[in-house]
Amino acid sequence: MIFNKIPFDVIVCGAVSRFHAGVEAALAASRMGATTLLLTGNIDTIAQMSCNPAIGGQAKGQIVREIDALGGEMAINTDVTAIQFRLLNESRAQLYNHLVLNVIRRPYQLRLKHTLELQQNLQLFQATVSELIVNNGKAVGCRTNLDIEFLGRTVILTTEHSCAA
Repeated sequence: MIFNKIPFDVIVCGAVSRFHAGVEAALAASRMGATTLLLTGNIDTIAQMSCNPAIGGQAKGQIVREIDALGGEMAINTDVTAIQFRLLNESRAQLYNHLVLNVIRRPYQLRLKHTLELQQNLQLFQATVSELIVNNGKAVGCRTNLDIEFLGRTVILTTEHSCAA
């Protein structure tokens, strides 16, 4: 059964992951005016952090800065929910110093989920993507575990994983 007769501009599959790729992709697309669908296996765990609620460090800190520069939510949300700021490698040269912020997991997740729920041009739907719909070698939608098909001009796949709370 096809859910939407007019294709979404963007379908994002996956909204629970350590780097929140799905959340940021859905927000970016919808803020640019694209009709966007965010599919996730569990709406209640959207933007759930991993077992280690830390943002920053050598690699992730760079990603957070890039997302922030592009108007993303991760850094804003981190600033609001942070409880501890640490500077790694303080005894070494400044080049090797990296800021790490620890956040409170639940408020971080709930605030980001609320941001998604309020975003114009963005629809959330709880289902697991079971297969892509491909036409002439191009993904044009996806089929869910509920046997519902969604059509879209662009399909973005992100991994979905979390740890037990």
